[in-house]
Amino acid sequence: MNTIIWATNIKIKKDRVSLILQSSAKINPRKISFTYQNATCSYSWPAAFSLTQKKGTEIHAQIPLKELNLQAGDWNIAVNLGTEDAPQIVFPVLSKSLRLRLILMNYECRPNPDMILFPMGGDQHKLILRCRPVSPYDGFCTKLKIFLAFGASKLLRPFMKQKNIWLVYEKFCCTAQENGYYFFKYCMEQLSASDSRNIYFILDKTSPQWPSMQKYKDHMIPFMSFRHLLYALTAQLYISPDGKAHLFAWKPKPNPISRELNRHDLFFLQHGVLALKRVDHLFGKTGVSPMTYFTTSSKFEQDIVVKNMGYQPEEAPVLGLTRWDALEDLSANVPANILVMPTWRDWLEGQNDEIFQNSDYYKHYMSLIHNKELLSLLKAHKITLVFHIHPKLHEFLHNFQADSNLVKLIPFNTVPINRLIMECSMMITDYSSACWDVYYQEKPILFYHFDNDLHEQARGSYIDMEHELFGDRCMTEEQLVACIREYIENGFREKALYGNMRKKYFAYRDHNNCQRTYDFIAERYKK
Repeated sequence: MNTIIWATNIKIKKDRVSLILQSSAKINPRKISFTYQNATCSYSWPAAFSLTQKKGTEIHAQIPLKELNLQAGDWNIAVNLGTEDAPQIVFPVLSKSLRLRLILMNYECRPNPDMILFPMGGDQHKLILRCRPVSPYDGFCTKLKIFLAFGASKLLRPFMKQKNIWLVYEKFCCTAQENGYYFFKYCMEQLSASDSRNIYFILDKTSPQWPSMQKYKDHMIPFMSFRHLLYALTAQLYISPDGKAHLFAWKPKPNPISRELNRHDLFFLQHGVLALKRVDHLFGKTGVSPMTYFTTSSKFEQDIVVKNMGYQPEEAPVLGLTRWDALEDLSANVPANILVMPTWRDWLEGQNDEIFQNSDYYKHYMSLIHNKELLSLLKAHKITLVFHIHPKLHEFLHNFQADSNLVKLIPFNTVPINRLIMECSMMITDYSSACWDVYYQEKPILFYHFDNDLHEQARGSYIDMEHELFGDRCMTEEQLVACIREYIENGFREKALYGNMRKKYFAYRDHNNCQRTYDFIAERYKK
């Protein structure tokens, strides 16, 4: 029989966390540890504890925070009921009363002015301590707004449900330049007033796109406003290229809204064609953020979704990405440039500058933008190297320094990504789904896989990277620079080998992706 250990009380201060754990069984823990692990590192710190045994067992444990190298991420409490050689690890589960108290009250501390630590429930209510950068939405005003919207949604639900509201949004609700934007734009400009009446776009008012989106002002809702929270709780459908977590404050403290959002239907517009990164643990039918419908772009991709993610073919319609309706090759209109757009690394998100600067990710890309042979090539051919870091790592861009004016570092959300893609002559990436847009335009792509072993271990892919990639694969900087030279000297012409693979990956290459997507949704969600 599995032993259950309940977390029944917690006190959290700047220098320590105190826990009361209880079990109905008489247990004798050998060790209690405060643990953290990602793909590149792990930490384990012993907690002092004492036992009281009557009918069951009560454990009082303390974790000294000052002595810890506290990393951003989710920390676990691991109770070892076995031995060092044969551990039997049990993770405490939040009791119902403690879950309620975490929502109603404020359990947190600030290990330093920029970081916050708070307890919350993970999978199956497992106790975790989340450490992350401080957010503008950590304060009392946001908490009050959340409770007011939650209460209002219960009272107004019958009325609001009649509206059949569709909410469209993108990553962190801070951009309007991806598949969500193009679908929303189509609805605003091509549908009748009655069909588009209750379709809204959620966007942070600090977004660079907020001013330009005011042409649709009657359908724009500011992120984390009362109206946003109320509509999110009562909408008929979410439509987005991101998961439901992006419709709310990122990595929030315990609240009554997150679970309600997870009960809603989501039509997933996707970021790109699914192939280079496994995401079934995130977006699979039994993953952390399952979808109701999952856009695909070919029979090849639909088969990946069905075979690996648990969806039925009718739940993964072949429609194409909505942003492709606006794709146009603009490379002939601007000076030649090579777009470098690497994806993110789970284990670097939310970390500090020191950890980031010691990563292979930083070292390899920093070395690339300072490569003397590459810079000489760029200068000789009057070509610019444009470096755009992934949104989830945008806070680290300041760590990169370019010594040449031929290397441009583009801050996140300052230039529309599709513009960078349309204007580039060639792309260099690792596993970014943005490469599909470049391939769609018949431009060459170089895949820089310096950390392939770690990628396969931490994430993996759905295709054979040696035989199914639609661009040259480079494992070292020397190989990459040699390939860059080859493409510069041939005028950035795509190789026939890769061009012949295009029919396999794209069912449509027209300008009807938005229409197909809307028609599919409208058949299933009547306005």
